[in-house]
Amino acid sequence: MTFYKKTSVLVLIYFLLGNISYSKINFQIVMKINNQIVTSFDIEKESNYLLALNPKLKEVNRDELLKLAKRSKIKEMIRKSEILKYKELNLENDQITNVLKNIIQNLNFSSQAQLENYLKTFDVSINDLKKKIEIENEWKNLIYAKYSNSVKIDKADLINKIEKFSKEKFTFDYNLSEILFNKNQNISLEEQSKMILESIEINGFENTANLYSISDSSKVGGKIGWIKKNNLSLEINRELDKLEVNSFSPPIKIGNNYLILKINEIKKIPVKIDKQKELDKMIMIETSKQLDKFSSIFYNKIKLNSNISEF
Repeated sequence: MTFYKKTSVLVLIYFLLGNISYSKINFQIVMKINNQIVTSFDIEKESNYLLALNPKLKEVNRDELLKLAKRSKIKEMIRKSEILKYKELNLENDQITNVLKNIIQNLNFSSQAQLENYLKTFDVSINDLKKKIEIENEWKNLIYAKYSNSVKIDKADLINKIEKFSKEKFTFDYNLSEILFNKNQNISLEEQSKMILESIEINGFENTANLYSISDSSKVGGKIGWIKKNNLSLEINRELDKLEVNSFSPPIKIGNNYLILKINEIKKIPVKIDKQKELDKMIMIETSKQLDKFSSIFYNKIKLNSNISEF
């Protein structure tokens, strides 16, 4: 064997050994969801993605972050598997651009180029982000297709609210964040609430939203954004009326779930109302609330019927 052939063989062996070693470190199988394998590399990448959307997660200990990444990956894979029964994913969903704009705004960037450079520091590409956005958008489209006919809107009640609201001189807009959670069957509601409230004190509201909230807003620290007072229920408004900026509510029962709200900012604004536009907006908000409930029920049903193994 010539010197060059020997060298080529040695180089090949070196890279093969290197790859084997690398796979042991970075590609250990940690989960199996139905027939799909999830490696430690996948979980590491998911944690980087979550950190990119909410940098405050750096304050959370690594074990908690990895648990969060696992839950996030499970939800994404189960949703994706269900979506693929009906359509292919090809990054051609028109809604992706709108969601990207919101993310750019939430992270206080002025362009997509800035976002791309920022994502690189977390080893996440813009295409990685777009794929995740597409799955979330197509899941919402799927839920709408399955359950839109089950949405019940009391237009008369909404119109009454608008009439009452239109007589006010001023109203309030709230910039809100949320933590939405299910009752854990293994502990009392009091214990569960105490655990979440203690986490808020230790880790902050945004990190606790990531750790405990079942809402899709959890990925951005529970941020909902600006909502008009008259678009919220009487029960929620009663709780918000007691709060100041940067304070949060006790758990509020919403259907089968519980909601903790934090006020980030408040604006007092004169009432100028287009009644038809306001009605359309309130119908859209109420529809979204009901579809979110159907989404949670449907996801939990699919998850229950999924084979999830952790190693």
